[in-house]
Amino acid sequence: MEVDVKFTKEIQELGGRDLKKCFQCATCSVICPLSPEDRPFPRKEMIWAQWGLKEKLLNDPDVWLCHQCNDCSDYCPRGAKPGEVLAALRARQVQEYTFPSFLAKLFAKPIGLIVYFAVPIILTLIYFATFNPQIPEHEIVIGKFIPHTHIEYAGFAVGAWVIIVAVISVWRYWNYVILNNIPRYGEGAARSFFDGLIQTIVDIIYHSKFKECGKASYRYYAHFMIFWGFIILGIATIGDIIYIYVLGVKELALPIWDPVKILGNIGAFLLFVGSAWAIVQRLSDEKIGAGNYFDWLFLLTLFGVAITGITIELLRYAGNIGAYYAYIVHLILVFALIAFAPYTKFAHLLYRTLAYIWAKNVGREVKK
Repeated sequence: MEVDVKFTKEIQELGGRDLKKCFQCATCSVICPLSPEDRPFPRKEMIWAQWGLKEKLLNDPDVWLCHQCNDCSDYCPRGAKPGEVLAALRARQVQEYTFPSFLAKLFAKPIGLIVYFAVPIILTLIYFATFNPQIPEHEIVIGKFIPHTHIEYAGFAVGAWVIIVAVISVWRYWNYVILNNIPRYGEGAARSFFDGLIQTIVDIIYHSKFKECGKASYRYYAHFMIFWGFIILGIATIGDIIYIYVLGVKELALPIWDPVKILGNIGAFLLFVGSAWAIVQRLSDEKIGAGNYFDWLFLLTLFGVAITGITIELLRYAGNIGAYYAYIVHLILVFALIAFAPYTKFAHLLYRTLAYIWAKNVGREVKK
């Protein structure tokens, strides 16, 4: 085993600052409702991190089976906060396997905020210099300020970029982590990949793992609202695209009773409430930890997207030209959220899904 002291410091800097308080009592593994009896987590991850066993930890899919319910941190007699340590390890794995890796490492530090916001701001300034959009007079109509087709074209380009990065990152993680861990637990317990995928999708849809949380039970409700809020907003966006390219609708200043508008408002409400709830709860219990920078960047961006989206609509109905300025801020935040998704906590959707499939295929899950 090769010990890497620098790696231990990395994990501490990423949020596992109380790591060295752990004295291996195993309370964390015993109390965790998701940890299996065979080689349970997070006890082994805690000692590996203390020792600086970089290779073991970067090739450990168990860190994604933890949902940071923080029961372990609540019961830890030493205040080592195992939940925070595993969150730091997940952030480090994202840095390792996402392509290109340097962007994930950059966005894991406050200095990365410069790039995080500079890129969309610069692109916005280039757009304004090229098309010189003017704020319309009289009625507030967003599409007369920036044509919806321009937003759709930008969305298609960003979406293509994210898909390419996601595919490369998934391939790297699957080959370096998942395939290397299948023999460890025996292929005899494996189901088909397709069966494991279906089971995983069901778990994600219902957020069933989060239901096991004790100390931070709010995480189930907050994550459920954030997840479905985002999904519903995605469906509403597809509805907008259908309106523009199939039905020939040129302006999306839809009445409040329009089905697509209703979906959009429901999604925005869920995203706002879920992200606000998560923010308040993270700040309310010092014992389990408020989370690391990696978590906060994603969470605050989500909240910003939700609040600016709601602000645009309220200002538009009020006839206030501030709606146009709110729209610019909204677009910048949406770009950062989507374009940099593979490098932020949004990437959890990729890696946790693969870890779910792996756990089901090798019989790694706790049997209820």
